[in-house]
Amino acid sequence: MDKPVHPVDKVLPARQMITLGLQHMLVAYIGAIAVPLIVASALKMSQADTIVLISTALFCSGIATLMQTVGFWKFGVRLPILQGVAFSSVGPVIAIGTNPQVGFAGVCGAVIGAGVFTMIAAPFVGRLRRFFPPVVTGCIVTVIGLQLFPVAYEWVGGGRTTPHFGAPLFLAVSLIVLITILCINRYGSALMRNLAVLIGLIVGAGLACALGMGDYSGVAHAPWVTVPYPFHFGAPIFSIVPIATMIVVMIVQMVESMGLFLAIGDIVDKHISEADVIKGLRANGLASAIAGMFAAFPFIAFMENVGVVILTGVRSRWVVAVSGILMCVVALVPKVGAVFASTPAAALGGAGLAMFGVVVAAGVQTLSKVDYEHNRYNVLIVGFTLATALIPVMAPAVFKQMPEWTQPFLHSSVVIACIVSVILNGLLNGLKSSVVHAEHVLDDASQRAIDGV
Repeated sequence: MDKPVHPVDKVLPARQMITLGLQHMLVAYIGAIAVPLIVASALKMSQADTIVLISTALFCSGIATLMQTVGFWKFGVRLPILQGVAFSSVGPVIAIGTNPQVGFAGVCGAVIGAGVFTMIAAPFVGRLRRFFPPVVTGCIVTVIGLQLFPVAYEWVGGGRTTPHFGAPLFLAVSLIVLITILCINRYGSALMRNLAVLIGLIVGAGLACALGMGDYSGVAHAPWVTVPYPFHFGAPIFSIVPIATMIVVMIVQMVESMGLFLAIGDIVDKHISEADVIKGLRANGLASAIAGMFAAFPFIAFMENVGVVILTGVRSRWVVAVSGILMCVVALVPKVGAVFASTPAAALGGAGLAMFGVVVAAGVQTLSKVDYEHNRYNVLIVGFTLATALIPVMAPAVFKQMPEWTQPFLHSSVVIACIVSVILNGLLNGLKSSVVHAEHVLDDASQRAIDGV
């Protein structure tokens, strides 16, 4: 009898995969182009160079997504993960790029060097996987969702830069998108439920445009075709200080990525082993090294898309792989990308509330399986982790006086959640409990496989 295919590995019909892949890409697009836009503005790049930076970021995001979803040899965690440019890299990239001694070529060299370091360090960091039992991963998933709420609230209000933030029309559009998604999930067919976010976005965008929202002036100025190619800004410059700076960023991302891999594994009900974590970290390193060659930046999983996975119930990694291909294609046609980028923020607001809310719900679901009755320490672990991990979201100025080298760690809620929960679990429950739990997980996974045969 054939072994049943896990939902993560299931290949859907082509038309369905393309539609669902488009849904993932639309959700991620604004975040994918935000970092290159910020960097280009800070470095005072020309319009032509800005378009190149956006195209290379999208193109390399697609490559990184394919590495993680499809995988090859010892690279890729093989989960429904859409990769995008990490916001934690913005500050260091701007700092390196404004250094007259190295310029943007120094950024490229630093990203390549840090990517190679990540590939080398992946096996050592991956060994920490055993210290992530459900009380830890549950905290991480919950924090991931909570830290995204401010983004959704900005969208609901019409976008950070709008002069009429919070106008009733913006709130109305977001509310209609949210109601549309809820109605489709309640009354729609299975196919419609899978496309609930996409349908909600289309309804919201159509309504917003009818009300005069959205600025499509950038579409006319965007070129039809551009071809990303390596070393557009010249040969990379490898300098010790910029590379060391970017390595710190990559260390933060390795900790964060490991937490994300395990959290997403819990969400899609697939056990992620130490070897899987190492493959995922290795792919992050290789994708970053390639990105450095194309004048792009380090990548990390976009949790917005994990919300889409939860909301639609479609766990196939091949759907997200299709979205990676679509990102590569859109990178070659900036005019199409400009249309996506012009989607009114209010239309994204309702979808954001729905997606980020279900991510929090998934974290709460994991935490509900933790034993609090017989182990009072778990209450302390959850309480202390959530209280500290949300500081960067609710009161970022608290860490303003801390040393400069700690800032990348202290401004990531996921990294704080990982570090605090792992340390508290080790101190209160003992390191041995985590190892024993990992063995039980493996036994349970083996038993499920046997039961499925």
